[in-house]
Amino acid sequence: MLTNQFSFQPEEIIEIDGVVYAVFLDTDEELGNFPILAKVDNPNFLSFGVEPISLDTKGFAERYGYAYRGHEDLLVSEILQGADEPEPYRGVFDAVESKFQSQAKENGMAWLLDRDVQAAFLAASLTGVPVSVDDLADTTWYKNSTENERKFMLKYYSDPDGVQKDISTNIVNIKKGILERNMKGPINELAEALAKAVTTFQIDAEEVDTLLDYIDDETYLDLLGGKDLLPEVLQPFVGKFTGVNTGQSTTKGFIVDILGVGAYEAMKQTGSFYKLAARVRAGDTEGVKNELQMQHDTLYPMFKGSNYGTWNGYYSNRASRVINGVTGNQIVELTPNQKNTVDELIVKANGDYMEFDKLVRSSFINSPGVKNQFLDDLASRVPQAYSGVFR
Repeated sequence: MLTNQFSFQPEEIIEIDGVVYAVFLDTDEELGNFPILAKVDNPNFLSFGVEPISLDTKGFAERYGYAYRGHEDLLVSEILQGADEPEPYRGVFDAVESKFQSQAKENGMAWLLDRDVQAAFLAASLTGVPVSVDDLADTTWYKNSTENERKFMLKYYSDPDGVQKDISTNIVNIKKGILERNMKGPINELAEALAKAVTTFQIDAEEVDTLLDYIDDETYLDLLGGKDLLPEVLQPFVGKFTGVNTGQSTTKGFIVDILGVGAYEAMKQTGSFYKLAARVRAGDTEGVKNELQMQHDTLYPMFKGSNYGTWNGYYSNRASRVINGVTGNQIVELTPNQKNTVDELIVKANGDYMEFDKLVRSSFINSPGVKNQFLDDLASRVPQAYSGVFR
């Protein structure tokens, strides 16, 4: 069925959804002969006159006793590449299974390796009844999976084309972000790995920038604890980029922690940020931290020896309660403009809480929290029968 240049011949040639596969059967499986699908990536690999057997997913399940997995396990060309070094027939399947396990893990599809899950999907293919969460609840995979892993499985089977579209869209967006960082290295491979991890819910989309910080600036990653901070799928990229931005993420972290995000933005505009980053890249980490600490102690003498990231949160949360009020235990985050004003009021109040509260009320007198507090105070001073007038 394949040309005579191939050492190993398939059982059959089939076609599903326009894709042609060579089917090899792994006979060492408890549930029956397991179909290994090798995608025919070049029509010249087929012997003259061979016509593929046309199947749909239900027909595949009836013919082989396993649910169609929606993708190939390897390419026919990969079998050809291995033909120069003949190996036992069983060895081909061992290699394919190892690759299958790797792909399942990489693509967030580990459920494919669970026999009970495979049996559930086989039953669904044969009966036409979709797999439900209850059908999988007792499987080993389900018991050991996360909510996000189960979420992706449902997404994959409800809209597999949508999953591929999401991966493609994410690759484009992530690659754009990598290029904007001027990162130098295996950009396409990193973008694809991140896109798959985001699409399969292995990482949150909001984590991408932070993970790129780690990969782009190995100094920063080492400072925080090393490559174990990265998901396993991203760890091979550590050290693969040329380090043109090394020191920048580290320096940004120092500035934001010691002086605040406002100082970081200002330093980027003046160019002083890049000078500090160059010093960090050259190994002067302690010198940069000491310089930033001196600036902090000059700007905020009432908090000398501390840092912005330690004390500012208390005042910002306190100000937010006054400005926006409180719903349950939720605190509304201040806008950048509000935060700048609050930082000025902290200095003006010299760190005194009572004085700080007065200044916040007077500076944000028209805010919802201040207005509502005024009405509450007013209502508490009048008889109950009249208090409704103020609402």
